[in-house]
Amino acid sequence: MKIAIIGGGLAGLTAAAYLSAQPNIEGTVFERSPQLGGRAFTYEKSGFTLNYGAHAVYGIDRHTLQHMEEELNLKFQSKQVDKRKVVYAKHGRLTPAPLDFVNIMKTGVLTPMEKVRFVAEVAAVISHIHQLKHYRTLGEYLDKSNSAPDVKELWEHLVSSNFFITPEDARKVSGEVIAEYYHNLFLSSKPVNYILGSWTTITDQLVHKIGENEKWDIAVKEPVETIVMEKGKFILNTKSREALEFDQVIFAMPVQQVCKMLENTPWKTQLDPYKDNTCTEVLVYDVGFSKVVARPFHYISDMDNKVFISDVSATDYTVVPVGGQLLQGIAYLNDDFSDEEEKKQYLEKKTQQMEALFDTYYPDWREHTAVKRVSKKAMVASVKNIYSNKLLPNKLPGVPFLFCGDGCEGKGELAERAFSSGRAAAQMLLNQRLETKALAL
Repeated sequence: MKIAIIGGGLAGLTAAAYLSAQPNIEGTVFERSPQLGGRAFTYEKSGFTLNYGAHAVYGIDRHTLQHMEEELNLKFQSKQVDKRKVVYAKHGRLTPAPLDFVNIMKTGVLTPMEKVRFVAEVAAVISHIHQLKHYRTLGEYLDKSNSAPDVKELWEHLVSSNFFITPEDARKVSGEVIAEYYHNLFLSSKPVNYILGSWTTITDQLVHKIGENEKWDIAVKEPVETIVMEKGKFILNTKSREALEFDQVIFAMPVQQVCKMLENTPWKTQLDPYKDNTCTEVLVYDVGFSKVVARPFHYISDMDNKVFISDVSATDYTVVPVGGQLLQGIAYLNDDFSDEEEKKQYLEKKTQQMEALFDTYYPDWREHTAVKRVSKKAMVASVKNIYSNKLLPNKLPGVPFLFCGDGCEGKGELAERAFSSGRAAAQMLLNQRLETKALAL
């Protein structure tokens, strides 16, 4: 069997790593960019390691990475963010973020009675009996809930933080999705961790795993341009090669790009429900200091302006030169603008709010800046997981391909969904192969 995997991000590399471990399967990973990893791409600048995607892992002890570590023999270390040094800023006051029972009791974002109510809600989510899972959206649940306004605001803020979206969009997330996500996270003993060495620690091992099989190759800077089916085989044309023949194809790229590639094929209609999916974009402000400017906390979330700053180097010492400090600021973005000028002004305002947060808690930071990178429209997820969008299944009825990526159905959010859907697509293909062999016998 010969497999083509289109896309060399986390999902594509995961699927290829599983398939390349099997005998009698050969394949090619096609990646249009010069580098692998997709939005998990990592690069070095002046001794600092910068990630295009945030590399925090939520609930790592219950994460798909744990399965991959065992099944693919991956080796990596992670370190947990210190929960006692995670704070919220509200109306100019700092307070512990209510991440566990200890912090809930200490936090100032809830009154004593509201804390009791919120603890009860957390317990209900853990027990899988919370009513939230029966509501179409978080907004519908909150509108009908008799919870205090501060508790409702906290729910919006938690979902904003974990899904990287605005509170307005947080209200549009499915109640079932939120209940399942927080059931998993609240049960975790390691809610927020960083992979030491960033995503490259994972991607390098996946690439090495694929390279161990001489029947597999990885083609970078080679986008697939067309795909047709002839006599049960898939014929691919790329930017530099023609008439490449494969037995199966796995798409590991944003669903919007899949829809464009299949626009003039017999499978267009089945993909139409997914072509208008919107993505999650944020403003990212990375700044590296030549020394530790200040370390009042490891993470601060500004509830008023919907921005947060992570002191990445406080948890992952590998991302900075000796004595340095790396902060990553992220602002959740709206995507509803009447014109480009309104959008430009909005992004400028968000940048100013971010810099104001730096000014408040990291005085004189500009004087010690060694590296800086600002991305005003960084894609976090190719499909924003709100009720009006549809995540793509690994397999669509009537479509002969398999699909994986963070815009596909799978466990968790963000990178975990890329890992879990890539793993699932590989397992699905292997199961199909076993079924075909059994029928032949």
